[in-house]
Amino acid sequence: MSTVTASLPIARFTREEYLRLPESSPGFRFELLDGELVTMNDPLPRHQMVVMALGAALFGWAREAADRGQVLLSIDTDVGRDTILGPDLQWFAADRELPPTSERPWPVGDLVVEVASPSTSRYDARTKLARYLAAGAREVWLVAPDPLGARLVRPGGETALDADGVLRSPLLPGFALPLTALRDR
Repeated sequence: MSTVTASLPIARFTREEYLRLPESSPGFRFELLDGELVTMNDPLPRHQMVVMALGAALFGWAREAADRGQVLLSIDTDVGRDTILGPDLQWFAADRELPPTSERPWPVGDLVVEVASPSTSRYDARTKLARYLAAGAREVWLVAPDPLGARLVRPGGETALDADGVLRSPLLPGFALPLTALRDR
């Protein structure tokens, strides 16, 4: 097994073996990267507060109209051969054909959101970002709680936002969330 924060013995898993693992273990989350099990510590409260604020804003926006798709928190997401990642949030367009809600893994969302943690920010920004885009994500948001900021990445382009920026997307008409809404309360 390997971890994002420390090097441990490597365990190889097939997709099928990974999917037979428990969905969660106290204190750890798992992902599968090219057949290698990646373990991560559970996120800190600050990370979870930002994920919840983003998720609430996206969910609220999606619930305002029937054609605004579906927002999900971290789920096993198929991003390639023997690679299953768990982004913090995803939005799926209303016209997407999706598997039953009792199945895993799911396809990559149209919008994928990763909130940086001190131990995983490089992994999110380098490895996972490229995998999401290659698997068909139309946009990826990399949100940093401290210092507050975000990168909005689309195939062929990127926008950086500082703490005074506003999260918007051409995929989400009418959605606007000032990053200041993600500050500690």
